Amino acid sequence: MKWYMKWMPEKKDNMIFLPESIIEEREVIPRRMILQVGIWKQEVEVEISNGIPENAIGLSSAIKLPFELPEHLPYEMEIKGRKLHLGPVIAFMAFREDQDITPESLNAYKDYLSSYSDIRGLIYICAANKTYSSAQTIEGYYYDPAAKEDETPWKYGFFPYPDVIYRKIDVKKPVYNRIISKIGENMFNSYLFNKWELWQWLSPYPYLREHLPYTQQLENVQSLDHMLSLYGAVYLKPIETRNEKRLFKVDQTCGGYCFVDESAGERCFPSQEEAAEFLNGLITHEDYLIQQAVSAKRYGDHRLDFRVILQKNSSKHWNCSGIIARLGDITGITANFDRSGIFLTGKEALRKVFQMNEREVFLKEQEMMDLCISACKTLDKCGGNYADLAIDMIIDESLKVWLMDIHQLHDHKLPLYSIQDRQMYLKVVTTPFEYAKSLAGFSS
Repeated sequence: MKWYMKWMPEKKDNMIFLPESIIEEREVIPRRMILQVGIWKQEVEVEISNGIPENAIGLSSAIKLPFELPEHLPYEMEIKGRKLHLGPVIAFMAFREDQDITPESLNAYKDYLSSYSDIRGLIYICAANKTYSSAQTIEGYYYDPAAKEDETPWKYGFFPYPDVIYRKIDVKKPVYNRIISKIGENMFNSYLFNKWELWQWLSPYPYLREHLPYTQQLENVQSLDHMLSLYGAVYLKPIETRNEKRLFKVDQTCGGYCFVDESAGERCFPSQEEAAEFLNGLITHEDYLIQQAVSAKRYGDHRLDFRVILQKNSSKHWNCSGIIARLGDITGITANFDRSGIFLTGKEALRKVFQMNEREVFLKEQEMMDLCISACKTLDKCGGNYADLAIDMIIDESLKVWLMDIHQLHDHKLPLYSIQDRQMYLKVVTTPFEYAKSLAGFSS
């Protein structure tokens, strides 16, 4: 039910008013309640009044809120015991610095609120550097669904520290720590894990490990030799950085070492000493891991990669929002979905490349989704609260599915520029807000 605020000419600074109709819904209405907006709380006296509409909550004009609460927005109300929770209040942390916020950058997120009528409440965009730990407010721009077509729907103000923060950008550790200290698990996607942590968290579980390329940390040329002796070819990947130009495929041929990356091409070293010197130069600047090289299914001059988008919905369960496939350069050593290639839906790729019938396509997609959901549930238990992830996968010649990487801050526009699927795009950008509402404590 939609609820609207109404300021009442009452001198008491702790008085709220509820309509008479609310008595019909509940056996007892407490006469002293805890009013909660975002994480802000205040004990208030409650008066049942016939002087306000059935869908309104009256607030004494003497109440001094330390933030702005737009009264024309439709809110939802949850009463549990003596707590009256008004909301949801959702902060969408889409910028690192407030100077990055412009009318153009705000409007780029307009589609994210296209399902606002189902979410309701106060939803605002903010920058990470404005989430002060000592303040009760956050500076930002709230979404106004009543804005006219020729007006911006984003209105500036200072708003309550939210029930939930939806994190869309990387932030510095002090910022992360102060947010966690305020709202705990009510920020998602919370902790940004690296590639080595991903392996450490998922590999102990036999079902997941079977679908993960074996991975070790790169310590020296001897650790490289060991992995090459096991798998013939390996990848060297930076543990932290997402710079794909620093990713190498390594083969050991004719007693030498051949390093290939997508920017500098091929570099060969005939001796272990020369390879060791090259490796030392790499690991001096950043930590690397060594990963078993797994070959994706080829289609002519292309390699086939899949991206599976997993998101939590209003029921707080993981669901697949879409599967996109990419036919890329056969010499490519990474599934980079931001680059050129031939894009297809997951179903189209399975039909075209593997010559599968409809039943086989359904079963293979289900296998991929089950694997992804299992991985996502494991990440929730190991690392933080996640709700919006993109998983890169390949299928090899024997039809085995491999989980290659998981992206926490993935490109939501991929369905638009790759397969021109606006319906999938809108599902991807709106589903996290359904989850945010549920996480805030409000049912759909």
